[in-house]
Amino acid sequence: MKSKALTIWQKCLIGIFLFILIHFIKDMTQDVLRIATPLDILGDVKENLSFMPVSLQNIYLYGLGGLSFVVEATLIFTIPKVWKENKLSKSGKLVIFLISFLLIYFVTAILLDPRFSIFRR
Repeated sequence: MKSKALTIWQKCLIGIFLFILIHFIKDMTQDVLRIATPLDILGDVKENLSFMPVSLQNIYLYGLGGLSFVVEATLIFTIPKVWKENKLSKSGKLVIFLISFLLIYFVTAILLDPRFSIFRR
C-alpha cells in the first residue's frame, strides 16, 4: 500500500515532468536549433554575466547550462519510471537530486537577470 506522502510526490511529479518537458523543448528549439517558437517567451531569462571573468562566464553558460540540458533529458526518461514505483528507490532519490539541481540553477539564472534580480543597483 502506498503512503500518502508517496502519492502526493507522484502527483507532483506530473507537473514537474510537464514543466521540464516544455522547458527542454524550448531549450532545444531556442538554444540548439535556433528556431523561433512561441515557447521562447517561457523562461526566456537573459542573465547579466558581465561582472564575471570570461572563464567563469563560459563555465556558467557551457558547463552549468550544458549540464542542465543533460539533467532535463535524464529527468524526461527517469520520471515516468519513478511514477510507477511504490516506494522511494534509488531512481526516486536521483530524481529528487536532479530536480534540486535544476531548481537551484533556475533560481540563479533568474537572479542574474536584471529584470528579475532582487539585487538591483
